[in-house]
Amino acid sequence: MKKPSLIFLAFAGLLICVGEINGSMFVPDRADTAVTAAAAAAGKKIAAGNEAFALDLYSKLKPDGGNLFFSPVGISSAFGMAYDGARGQTAKEIKSVLHFEADADGVDPSFKALRTGLLDSARKDGQLLDIANGLALEPGSVNDSFKAQVSRYYNADILPCSAGVINAWVKRKTMGRIEKIIDQLGDKTACVLLNAVYFKGTWACPFPKSRTAPAPFYVSADRKTDVPMMFQSDNMDLVENSEFQALSIPYKGGGLSMVILLPRKKSGLEDLECRLNIRNFNKWLEQLDAVNSTQVNVYLPKFKLEFDYDLVPEFKKLGLHDSFSSKAADFSGMCGKVGGLWIDQVKHKTFVDVNEEGTEAAAVTAINFAPTAAAPMPQKPKEFRADHPFIFLIRDGRTGTLLFIGRIVDPR
Repeated sequence: MKKPSLIFLAFAGLLICVGEINGSMFVPDRADTAVTAAAAAAGKKIAAGNEAFALDLYSKLKPDGGNLFFSPVGISSAFGMAYDGARGQTAKEIKSVLHFEADADGVDPSFKALRTGLLDSARKDGQLLDIANGLALEPGSVNDSFKAQVSRYYNADILPCSAGVINAWVKRKTMGRIEKIIDQLGDKTACVLLNAVYFKGTWACPFPKSRTAPAPFYVSADRKTDVPMMFQSDNMDLVENSEFQALSIPYKGGGLSMVILLPRKKSGLEDLECRLNIRNFNKWLEQLDAVNSTQVNVYLPKFKLEFDYDLVPEFKKLGLHDSFSSKAADFSGMCGKVGGLWIDQVKHKTFVDVNEEGTEAAAVTAINFAPTAAAPMPQKPKEFRADHPFIFLIRDGRTGTLLFIGRIVDPR
């Protein structure tokens, strides 16, 4: 008889587990760990690891060309739940690729603390952020300890394992922006781990609609197209050098922001991406956090985009191998035996809408906004004209969490 498989579908983290459904279940010995101040501090380590993973995955996606956009915190959260059921070399590979700095007993309370911190940050600012997890399963497909673990630390909804129920959950958690993630489930589907991140943020200073007008966007150095270009002039955090500009556009409340990395040259995106490593990335963000805000004339294109990825090839390039092997995969903490479950597919579906009022997306991130120090004399406003390909991210400055990262090559 053909062996069962585990299918991982990610919508900002969606995991489908396919395997044998029987009564032989192994219950792992897990400590009943409470969320403490130490776990909250560890949440910052999860956020740091999430940044490193985001840049790793970005490096594997960028050769495909065109626009891209994904939620590293959503994918990491889904793999955090999978990590609960992984053992042996399978667990070691997940830990390494996702940049987890602890075993599952340490990662779980860290993710719980991070999720709580992100939701609290958005709530204080009056922004709409929802980070939801779910577990859809057939009866007897996974052990009770695994269900209890993801329910306790990831606040996972327990759902029946059907395509209709899963798609309805996704649609509800994304406010209807993503209507479905799967068409159907295989006969041997045992369970589905879900993670959905939804963000709708309002700019601290909205772009006046009356100032939006058609303007050229250079999709390459010698080719341009007209797009709706927004404009505003306000005090913002801006770092610039001879190669690129980095601008932080705050959302209302200042905890969340969009950071844009704009090459000086219209054809400079590839060179900027070559410099996009964790050391430089952290240095640029630290500089943005430390700088005094200044008057900036900002030109930013409106864009609304959807993305649908199957990330198995990228994860294999990152070093995740045993999880995809029916012989080597060890998710015995989930189902009770080695080879009973393995990963067959990693899908990730996202949506982003950037307009005059703010941003609507399937996940979030931001940065602090500091007031400008008084200057002895008025200065000419800086100009930030995003009329050619750029990198952007949404970041939570209070927790340091990178919720979205992407690039715009053509905003149409």
